[in-house]
Amino acid sequence: MPTQISDEYQRRTDESSVALTARFFEGTDPDYIEDQLSKSGHWWNPKAPGRELLITTQGEDYLRKWESQRVEARKTLIQPDVRYPIHIEQGYLADPTWIGMMHCLARAELLEAARQSKEGNVSDAVTAVAYAIAYGDQLNQVPLLAARNSAAAIREEAFVTLRALLRHPKLEKGHLRTLETVLEQSLRAWPDDTELWKADRACGLHFFEMIRAGHLASLLTRDEYDAMMASGELGKLTVNIAKNLATDQAFYLESMKKIVDAGKEPYYARTEMLNSISDALNQARNSGGYPIVSGDFLLSGMHAQQADLAKDKLRLTTWLTALQVANEHAPKTMPLSEFSGKPIEIHDDSTQVTASFAGAPGEIPELIVPKLTTN
Repeated sequence: MPTQISDEYQRRTDESSVALTARFFEGTDPDYIEDQLSKSGHWWNPKAPGRELLITTQGEDYLRKWESQRVEARKTLIQPDVRYPIHIEQGYLADPTWIGMMHCLARAELLEAARQSKEGNVSDAVTAVAYAIAYGDQLNQVPLLAARNSAAAIREEAFVTLRALLRHPKLEKGHLRTLETVLEQSLRAWPDDTELWKADRACGLHFFEMIRAGHLASLLTRDEYDAMMASGELGKLTVNIAKNLATDQAFYLESMKKIVDAGKEPYYARTEMLNSISDALNQARNSGGYPIVSGDFLLSGMHAQQADLAKDKLRLTTWLTALQVANEHAPKTMPLSEFSGKPIEIHDDSTQVTASFAGAPGEIPELIVPKLTTN
């Protein structure tokens, strides 16, 4: 139940850290955070080589806006067991603004890395990227999909910045060793997905209870609500959901039990189970008794969501392994790809290490890590 998940999170986190996080979470306008994120994302466009380290006037303005909070937030990132303001008992209605703020602060660190790089301070640039990655590490420990998705986005942007730093003329072997340590700590602390899907199931149960209480409209976005009201579909949807709500919830709980039970397995070991849920939904759609809440709301993007989380872990694992090989710390056995179950692809030659992200969704260019000798 939501309260049980919330109580468990409270037990394993430190209450004294609440005062630290409150210094930069409270009183923030959600619209402002959304605006900051929407206007800054293009700075890490991987299709614009080199741009990720270009400090523009807009970038300087962004840094000034977030400077005091960025400095304050660094104190939190070094704290163990930080408690963040999650409210699982509120389900999908919980305010995610604090997650967006952490993403904003991580971007500020990446811009700080770009500024330091421009001035030739590669050590300070690497430190700033490490702080950005620490935001992802902290969010990884929060059993909320919104937090895990933001963590993945932060790491993706951090790796775009690191690709540029790998080409910096003042990059030294010591910097590569620092990055190896940072990523090794990230992977070592990586949680399995069991608690994440338990919490997501709790939010799903809250979703069902909201519908039973007659609050379906509260669960829709403003655009969805306006469109359905204009077309007359909201009333029809409400009636259709009510006809089958008990069996709908039973289907959801059965599906989520499979998902929770597979939480410790790598993605490639889950695909058959995820496909079976999709097949069951398709059969129900064709035969009547379709579970609308499960199929169109709570489970509709489940397979893609799990693939995205697997992509995030594969990207981190591949980066870490490439750095280990470049630093002459190659693992005894290559880690396995989350998608194929086969060893990840690393090519080692005299001057550089080349790593492939084969099998991951989307296009991730090969990673090239130079083999350096100067410290």
